[in-house]
Amino acid sequence: MAKGETAAERFVRLNRVTGTFREIDVPKDRKTSALEMAQASGIDPARLFKTLIVETAEGKLACAIVPASRDLDRKALARILGSKRVDLAPKEKAVKTTGYEMGACSPLGQKKKLPALIDESAKDFGTVFVSGGAYGLELEIAPEELARAAEAAFAAISHEVA
Repeated sequence: MAKGETAAERFVRLNRVTGTFREIDVPKDRKTSALEMAQASGIDPARLFKTLIVETAEGKLACAIVPASRDLDRKALARILGSKRVDLAPKEKAVKTTGYEMGACSPLGQKKKLPALIDESAKDFGTVFVSGGAYGLELEIAPEELARAAEAAFAAISHEVA
């Protein structure tokens, strides 16, 4: 990796993924939610996608990519993954598996490639934003390019915030 390059930046460079990295001015001393990050940066929260690492009832991990403006629909995701239920993976397990810190998990360049699903709402936009692998670094990318690069499928895996 080039000096200061994240695993996501390296993945994008080596795999010729089309996208643009953008630094977001967010407080470095405090972790903000994806929704707060979208609001602070002026990005439409429906276009800023958070990467969640989930664990099925059977102990398998997967990657769910959902908009900051919505919540993960765990029941829908469990059905798609063929499991009774899914929960967010324990922090330590997610960090060890992906190589990314919480709040900076990218769907690209993970240490261990996980099955990935992107909420179908991404297709409503020409580009969306996902983590670039460091807190405050976002990758603007076309949804189809994200799906190709992450080897992900689109599915209805989110619902309105309760």
